[in-house]
Amino acid sequence: MPSNKDRLYIALYARGGEARMPGLEDKYHWALIAGPKVENERSQGTRFHGKETITIVDGRARSTWIFERRSTSMRATTMILIRVMIGKIVSKERLESVFESTPVREGDPGWNCVGWVREALEGLERDGRALGTSITAWESVRDTAMRYVEAKKAQHRFDGQGSFDLTQVATWDMLTDKELIA
Repeated sequence: MPSNKDRLYIALYARGGEARMPGLEDKYHWALIAGPKVENERSQGTRFHGKETITIVDGRARSTWIFERRSTSMRATTMILIRVMIGKIVSKERLESVFESTPVREGDPGWNCVGWVREALEGLERDGRALGTSITAWESVRDTAMRYVEAKKAQHRFDGQGSFDLTQVATWDMLTDKELIA
């Protein structure tokens, strides 16, 4: 019997600024998206991520990291580049609980959204009950996402030179090791 469980994706978004991490992971903004297995133009999911906000205090810009949980379209949004499907969600409540308890490391130099995603995946591994079939090993997930975004860049998916359906997000399935949406 086919599984209609929601899916968990790693999502990489375009971001400004210079990459400082050795593997250049911070060249992109990283988030996790929970969404339906079968999508249509109105499908909604939930994006979870560590988000940097800038506030002005006494005339000076101050950076603060927060956890954000927000409804999002499963179609291509302005800044999303790629998704990598990493698992089937068994319990959305447990998944959300793990993400809500993943710390935001305010004041920790070098900590960022990449670190939040890594710790969230480690939390899912420890929990063991939020996901069914899944791949959450950080190195494997990170390497797959970075390889995939670079492949899409080389195919001109993001610069307008290729012929892609830009209403859909380029999506790789780690469980089957194949591309779902070019």
